[in-house]
Amino acid sequence: MRVKRSESLLILLEDDRFVFHNYLRQKSFLANQTALEIVRQLNAWTEVDSLFASFPDYSQGSIVKAIGQLADLGAVLIEESEAAAGDAAFSKEWLWGPFAAAYHFSTRVGEFMTEEEGGERLRELVKVIPSPPLYQTNDNAETAIPLPVRQNFGEPFKTMARRRTNRVLRDAPISVHQVAECLLFSMAITAVIEDEDIVDLPLKMTPSGGARNPYEAYVCARRVDGLAPGVYHYSAMQQSLQRTGADTLPAFGDLLAGQHWSSDAAALIFLVANFERPMWKYHDGTAYRVTAIEAGHIAQNIMLVATSHDLVANPTGAMDFKRVEETLGVGGPTQAVLYCLILGVPGEAAAQRPA
Repeated sequence: MRVKRSESLLILLEDDRFVFHNYLRQKSFLANQTALEIVRQLNAWTEVDSLFASFPDYSQGSIVKAIGQLADLGAVLIEESEAAAGDAAFSKEWLWGPFAAAYHFSTRVGEFMTEEEGGERLRELVKVIPSPPLYQTNDNAETAIPLPVRQNFGEPFKTMARRRTNRVLRDAPISVHQVAECLLFSMAITAVIEDEDIVDLPLKMTPSGGARNPYEAYVCARRVDGLAPGVYHYSAMQQSLQRTGADTLPAFGDLLAGQHWSSDAAALIFLVANFERPMWKYHDGTAYRVTAIEAGHIAQNIMLVATSHDLVANPTGAMDFKRVEETLGVGGPTQAVLYCLILGVPGEAAAQRPA
């Protein structure tokens, strides 16, 4: 039997012990110096028998048992296993290094609180640690320069001022025309820079680093007039929807980490990053940050178009990522859902103090 250490392994210090963390498989455990030494020697595929001489104080059976435990915990790979195949795909396809990878994969799994639990936690927290200020003022009247602000604004500024997140939704349909415009003004490819030497570059109404266009949009339609309930991929070039993904649409609250207020939404729009597109040009992990930022550009346009139709498009990053990607039919080392817009008809608006 041949084994090697995982390519997606981080080892950290905690007091006098080591924390092994496989960020691809989301497994962590504490280990001692012996485990570290075993893993250190497995830089390439290695026969288990060849390790025995390196650990004369341990029986061969105990070494074999330790390697089996390390394999179960994600630190060691067994040749031709499913874990080894996934690790090989990650090593081949992910070009942004271990630090960007550790952040990306480690933040895909987490415990999300309900709104009530979150509120209670904050009420307890503020008793011990006050919240830091959420804005900064210019307090020197002699040096602060007041900016002129005109009173009468037209569009698109009126729409921008009306945009709000409203988690009270009516169980009411929206039209395919409204969905189409949300996608048109955020995702649609409106022009192409022709480059016969390298590759033609798509342009749209939101900026993209190097015009690498990493995002695809998927629509989970629940109550959209003109669309049967289901999952659809949006073609930004053709400006069309095509049925894809799971045959049965899960409850929106189950997809969105228990945010059951979303259950009355008409549709969800998921933004799925295809990292191989920017990776091909940019090999530095900074490009991961730029790709993530780009989702915000797209989402803001969707929210403003929804507002112009008197709808809401509530943004969220809290998802059951594995279940969402299974529903959409996407995934892999370089493809991941990063953002969701919850699209629907607003119910009673929350009371807000005018700016």
